[in-house]
Amino acid sequence: MTTTPTLVPAAATTAPPARRRRRSPVDPVQLAAGAAAIATILLGWWAATLAGDRVPSLGETVDRLGSEQALGELWGNLAISMNRFVLGLVVALVVGAALGVLMGLSRIADHALADLTMAGLAAPAVIWALLTTMWFGFGWLTPVTTVFLAALPFVMVNIAGAVRAVPADLVLMARAFGVSRTDVLRHIIAPAVAGSTVAAVRFAIMSAWNGLLLAEWFGSTSGVGWRSRYWYDANQLDGFLAWVVVFVVFLVVVDQLVLGPVERRVTRWRTA
Repeated sequence: MTTTPTLVPAAATTAPPARRRRRSPVDPVQLAAGAAAIATILLGWWAATLAGDRVPSLGETVDRLGSEQALGELWGNLAISMNRFVLGLVVALVVGAALGVLMGLSRIADHALADLTMAGLAAPAVIWALLTTMWFGFGWLTPVTTVFLAALPFVMVNIAGAVRAVPADLVLMARAFGVSRTDVLRHIIAPAVAGSTVAAVRFAIMSAWNGLLLAEWFGSTSGVGWRSRYWYDANQLDGFLAWVVVFVVFLVVVDQLVLGPVERRVTRWRTA
């Protein structure tokens, strides 16, 4: 008696491919650290209000922000500062990236710009704010130029360092195979400096935002810095502290919700 073999479908004998496990977009350790930092700040604030009557409570500060919003001062001044900040920062990123790549590729450009870049890094933002106020007076050009000058050296240094870290043999090999200089910049250098670009943006934002606040403090009649000085001159600490909170919260939100995810996406190949 002949036994007929049973045919088994190929799909039944082949194991299904293992599904790639996706990483959670939220890091629980980072989330816990952030919550602990916020709790520490609030606890320190509460302790400061108990130690004396010169520090307004959190409730008083929030009430002041509410009154600023009711007067139409909160979002209007914040929007004015944001426009100035974005304009100065974009120009600093474009110019700084171009000069940084030039410094990384050319030894002559590196020697010519290195001292100026170090001087820019050493100069605090308050110096730029005072200089631009004396140069341009009260107007939009003062804060925009301050943002540009405060952010530019950080972009140049980070981009130049990333370009120098690109293996020279890789660039020479590409050139030997007839790859154009434009394609070398696009396909070799640009991906290599992507992570450093995000780091440069982070440092530039911190320095430029401080410069913007100081420029508006000394040489403007609108914006976050001007409104902070308004309450400082009025000797109203709750109003001054309310705008300081707006200033700090902006930095934290931009860093954690915008630059953090962008940096993880750009540098995902390092942990692949």
